[in-house]
Amino acid sequence: MTNGVLAAPAIYNKASDMGAYKANLPWWKTIILGAVAGCYVSLGGSLLLTVGPNCMGIGASNPGLQKYIIGAIGFPYALLAILTCGAELFTGNTALVTTAVLEKKATVKQLVKSWTCSYLGNAIGCAIGIFLFYNTGLMPQFHGSEGFALVKTASPLKETFVKAILANWFVCLAVWQSIAAQSFGGKFIACLGPVSAFVAVGLEHCIANMFFVPLGILAGANVTMGDFIFKNLIPVTLGNIFAGVVLVACVYSLVYGSLGKKFSS
Repeated sequence: MTNGVLAAPAIYNKASDMGAYKANLPWWKTIILGAVAGCYVSLGGSLLLTVGPNCMGIGASNPGLQKYIIGAIGFPYALLAILTCGAELFTGNTALVTTAVLEKKATVKQLVKSWTCSYLGNAIGCAIGIFLFYNTGLMPQFHGSEGFALVKTASPLKETFVKAILANWFVCLAVWQSIAAQSFGGKFIACLGPVSAFVAVGLEHCIANMFFVPLGILAGANVTMGDFIFKNLIPVTLGNIFAGVVLVACVYSLVYGSLGKKFSS
């Protein structure tokens, strides 16, 4: 530990312990905490839509700055709330619970339960957020959601899948760094960089899209729920899983955990 930051092997061990804790939660608690996480994503998304897309003057003169403002406002705070207040985010669980399984602290059956219930809970929470914000009378200021819905359902499936891999690589990096940080301020910094990056670059996160795209449809985007599910949600979910399992859990298990020991023996 240096200046309040855990060393890399300690981060991996703590991540596997956290994954085991999540895997052992009763299914109904995972759904409730998943819904809480979905609500936090909606809260962060509402701030993002209020500030970023409405910086039109900045967008005209400095589009890169506007993209960073969109990324830095809202979503880092949502992930910080999820990680510090207690909630279950599916995309983070793809790495954490997988790590626990690799270290034999959880079973594949528990992984399936955790992923399924957190995903369902996240969807419920995003639906609650959409319902609440749709009935605030503030929809005109969320006009950016229409553009999100159109763009996110227009890309070829291969590009959507790859953007999803990159997005959850960023998110799991934020989770990993948050585990390393031993102070609230450190955890905020850990979330700010990677999360603002994935949003600003224009990558794909399945839970974020559960809020943005249906809200955009309600705002008038010429997109159907079928378009959302088959052109975006399914390939994005698969790409997010790949990043969490392969690029984070398996990579660090090779270096610090059980997969590496198998190669060394």
